Amino acid sequence: MMPEDGVENRHGPPGINSRSLSAAHSAADLEVLREIENVYFSSPTEFDAGRYVLEHAPSPPTCDSIEHMFSKLKRQQQVVSGKALHLISQQRDNCDREFAEIQNIRKQLSHTLDTCRKARDQLRTASNHLTISTFVILANFRKRQIIRSVLKSLELLRSLRSVEKDVADLLEKKEYYEAIELILKSRKAAASHNEYTCIADLTARLQDTLDMTEEKLDSVLSTLCYNFDENIFRKLKKAYTLLGKTQAAMEQLHMHYSSAVNEYAIEAVKPYVGDVTMEMKFQDLCQAVQPNKAPICLLNLCENLFVIMRSYYLLVNWHSKHDEEESTPSSSNVFEIEKNVSREYIRQKLKAGLIRIWHDVQAKVSTFLKSSGIEEYPFEKFIQMLGILRKLTQVAEVFCGDKSDILQDFIKTNSVLYIKNYHRGRMDELKLFLENEGWEQCPVKSTFNLLMLQEFKLFKKYLTTFRSDMSITKTQSDGASSVHSQDDSVYIAKYFNQKTNHTPFEMFRNENVTNDDIFGLEPEIEPSDDSEDEAEVQRDIIEDNDKDEYSASEKIIESPSKVKNSVIVTNTTLSVLRNCGQYLQICRYLPQISLEVVMLMNQLFDYYFYTVHLFFTSDLDVASSTLYSTKLNAVLKRISNSIDANGVASDDDGKTYLCPELPQHLNLSSEETLHGLSERIVAVESVIFLAKQYELLQPYLESIVAQHQRMILEHFRDNTLAVASDLRMPVYMCSASKAVDARSSLIAMSQVKWDVKNVAIDHSPYVDMITRKIQVFALRIENISTKVTLNLEVLNSIWSMVAKFVVHLLVEGFSNATKCSNGGRGLMQLDYRQLFVKLEKISGLKPVPYQDYVDRYVKAYYLPRKGLEDFIRERTEYSNKHLLALVASACENKRDRQALQAIIEGRDSTST
Repeated sequence: MMPEDGVENRHGPPGINSRSLSAAHSAADLEVLREIENVYFSSPTEFDAGRYVLEHAPSPPTCDSIEHMFSKLKRQQQVVSGKALHLISQQRDNCDREFAEIQNIRKQLSHTLDTCRKARDQLRTASNHLTISTFVILANFRKRQIIRSVLKSLELLRSLRSVEKDVADLLEKKEYYEAIELILKSRKAAASHNEYTCIADLTARLQDTLDMTEEKLDSVLSTLCYNFDENIFRKLKKAYTLLGKTQAAMEQLHMHYSSAVNEYAIEAVKPYVGDVTMEMKFQDLCQAVQPNKAPICLLNLCENLFVIMRSYYLLVNWHSKHDEEESTPSSSNVFEIEKNVSREYIRQKLKAGLIRIWHDVQAKVSTFLKSSGIEEYPFEKFIQMLGILRKLTQVAEVFCGDKSDILQDFIKTNSVLYIKNYHRGRMDELKLFLENEGWEQCPVKSTFNLLMLQEFKLFKKYLTTFRSDMSITKTQSDGASSVHSQDDSVYIAKYFNQKTNHTPFEMFRNENVTNDDIFGLEPEIEPSDDSEDEAEVQRDIIEDNDKDEYSASEKIIESPSKVKNSVIVTNTTLSVLRNCGQYLQICRYLPQISLEVVMLMNQLFDYYFYTVHLFFTSDLDVASSTLYSTKLNAVLKRISNSIDANGVASDDDGKTYLCPELPQHLNLSSEETLHGLSERIVAVESVIFLAKQYELLQPYLESIVAQHQRMILEHFRDNTLAVASDLRMPVYMCSASKAVDARSSLIAMSQVKWDVKNVAIDHSPYVDMITRKIQVFALRIENISTKVTLNLEVLNSIWSMVAKFVVHLLVEGFSNATKCSNGGRGLMQLDYRQLFVKLEKISGLKPVPYQDYVDRYVKAYYLPRKGLEDFIRERTEYSNKHLLALVASACENKRDRQALQAIIEGRDSTST
């Protein structure tokens, strides 16, 4: 059994069990294949394997060596046979197919051989039965057919020769589809007759004509970037569809649009540059534009770029409409599927092109702005630039829905820098105005407010709304912004209309365009407004001489206390308001920087407020503890904290502003003018008026800043604007304290005997002396009223300060009395009541304020021990000197007097 098994293993079919071989066995076979010498793979005709083996038999030829060589050769034969069989089995299917093809060819050859045999038999039959004349007829017929073919070829040659001219005529008529169709038909006809040498040459010429025609189509296609014509584009699209290059044409069209943006941008800038060379890039051209020409150059640039954007916008709209008309339901037709795929590709390409073209436009404008030196623009030109850029961003939103973040950020950053730089100039200008201000009343109507200024004309509808309804809703807040985006879309969209050649930037070409027009949707044509507004403003600001029919004497006779309303402003006040109007114009375009701009407006008010206090309280010579409210002190301290020891104020950027110096022309020492009372009135009341105008703006300002920023505005309103009227007390006291000669009055009071036993019938002489001083003061106020329109509120404030000074003067005089009896206390009451009665008649104050200050002090003489102690502890408005004099005169018990004096001294130490 063993030998037989061995024989079967040796002589079995090679490779029969190759699939069951182990990995180790396969590796062994591979090793055997590598050991086979290359000569065994030579052709049998060139190589004798038996002879080669015998020649290389082992020497000496022992049985073992021969057996070993035989086993090796047998193993190599088995491996090679197995591999060959394996490869044959892998290629079996290919082999079967090739064999089937061979059988098919054999059948076709057999069929061809039969056909040839039949044809020969039929020709043999024809030659035996037909005559020569019959063959002649056939030959002539054949000649006729050949001649006809030649004539047809000649006719083709004639038509092909005229193709170039015909194509040129069709292109001239803008029949692009017909031209392409003619060329393609001619090429097809020429291709079917390429056996002629001349036809082959014409085929080459037709290809050249086709290339030139495509170049012509491309040239026409490029012109659409500047002025889209749907009729021409429809013909071009039809021609490119015939060529099978619709997508390629769309790619080429987008390249033309990119080139058009660059070319038109350069063309817009070139006229404003002196020497232009071919090597200059767009950025170099922008840097060469002079600053005074930059605004008009920007306008020209935006108009040119809008032309490109409008053309592309019309292209996209045409495609959208065209796709809706030609759209077909989904079909399994391969041709329809390809058309739908191509249509979708073009749609996506056009949609992406909107963003791409806008980014190109945005990049050109940004490059120009970075190179043109915005900081050197005059304010009016800067506002105009903002208006142009605002229109451009509106165009972008309609064009592609983009919010222009890049351009907006650039505008915001540069606008903040510009407005801060502009503000520095306004602060320096304000300093100059304040130092040279004559503090004379500017003649305005009693109904004058900031809405009558030209700078606030367009704000009138917003501010009127806020005044009538102070509860501002979100809708009003949106209404106070620049304009509604929906209205913008409607307004801008009409400029994209194919039927118009106008642009939304045309309004800036008008030299008479105002800042109000810039921020409107479009120039409002309202004859009743524009034609009369300016005259109305002038009538409102400056009173007509016809309305001032009183003479100077009539004004003197008329008591100023009868004037109910008056507006007291200075030229500097109007200048500050106009600056605020200019600042707000920037807020309308850039609401995101509104808070920064409003803070600059507030700084103008702070500067004005602090300067008035600095100028007109410099000669205050009385105690100021009761003249300054807590908020007034806080405001002055806040503003003074920004002023260093050298008198220099700084803003947030570290820029310093010199505080105004007290002007030499300001005379505050003349008694005839009540120590500059008219100037003090004009200064203080102008600050109060300015504060009221700021308060009028507050609802609008709160509507344009972010919600979380409104607290800052509220704080300024409640802690600064509301404090403006508190300036009256310290400023008016400077003149009121000089209305009565305090030294003479105190001397006269000291000469009165306060220790009389009986109550006097007549008041003391010093009362008449003080009354005469007050009468003189009243007469001088009458004189001042000829220069300043004094209303009741101003007069009451002045007389209140006179009353305040008089009551303190009386208490001071009463406290100087070393001895005082009950009769003397009665005389004190008689004196101050008589004085207040006369003061009431002169001033018109009913009742005279602050008289309780005297009344309480005099009545304190009658208080018992406990009541006097409570009075000392509670009445902190009296000085220790006044209280000590009270105790010394009212308390006869030495122990009680010492105890009360100790309380007063202890209060003094506690307060310090």
